[in-house]
Formats: sequence, C-alpha cells, structure tokens
Amino acid sequence: MNKDVVKTIIPLAVGVLAGMISFLLTGNMRSRDPFGIIVLVFFIYIHKFILPKFGIELGGKDFLGIGFLTLAGWYISWTLLLNQ
Repeated sequence: MNKDVVKTIIPLAVGVLAGMISFLLTGNMRSRDPFGIIVLVFFIYIHKFILPKFGIELGGKDFLGIGFLTLAGWYISWTLLLNQ
C-alpha cells in the first residue's frame, strides 16, 4: 500500500477512535469538554509510535498534516455522537 495513503487513513481512523473515546469519557457533561481535547492531543502524539511500524519516516511538516486529519476525524465523530 502506498505510504501516502497510509498517512491519510491511519490519522483519520485514529481521529474517529479518539472522538468515540472522548464521547465515552465526557458523556453529556459540558464541563468536561477540555478532557476530550486532552484525549485528542494524546492520540495525535500516539502517531509518533504507530506510523514507524508501517515504515513511514515522519518529518516536521508531516505532523501538521497528521494533526489536522486526526483533528478532523475527532471533531466530526465527537460532534455526531454528541448530537444523538
């Protein structure tokens, strides 16, 4: 599989997973929303260990794209779960 595809699919999937975990940990309590953001930051950091297992070398600009894709997946999934 192409490395660029892996650098796109993995952050989106991890972002969706982070959104689900943020929802499960915070529930409907709006006062705990900052904890959901901490979960997002933790999952962005996890990429440092996940992507090298797929043979992907990460540079400085790569983390900007990975962070944005993870943020997008997290935001969309968490928002959809909060609006049930």
